[in-house]
Amino acid sequence: MTAMRLLSSLFLLTVLMVGCAQSKAAGVPSGPASPQSYPIREEPSSPPPRLLSSQVGREEEERLKQQAARSIESTEQMVRQINAKRLAKDQEEVLSTIRSFQSKAKEALALKDFSRASTLADKARILAKELLTTLR
Repeated sequence: MTAMRLLSSLFLLTVLMVGCAQSKAAGVPSGPASPQSYPIREEPSSPPPRLLSSQVGREEEERLKQQAARSIESTEQMVRQINAKRLAKDQEEVLSTIRSFQSKAKEALALKDFSRASTLADKARILAKELLTTLR
């Protein structure tokens, strides 16, 4: 509640300060309107190269690779504990999503996209943990 009051006070203070900084005399015209000009955007001669993945150092790359591998293994252990035949429809969809994330994480590892692999593997692990929790 205190945080909300603080945010409200800061917002009100900001509005008051901005409003005061731009005050104009009421009823006084500012003069003739000037025609608007639109800037012309120049096209670059060649498009900049696209980055397919973020650039990380070798140590960070190795850490992400190991983290992805650990998450994949952990998720596989959790998925083995799940009896797919006893799942409700929404739980089956979650299991399908887990398997999809796992598959994409393994593909990313094979492509040496360790950041993406780690992210996907972690998402799969979190979903698997939540699914196991709901089944117990």
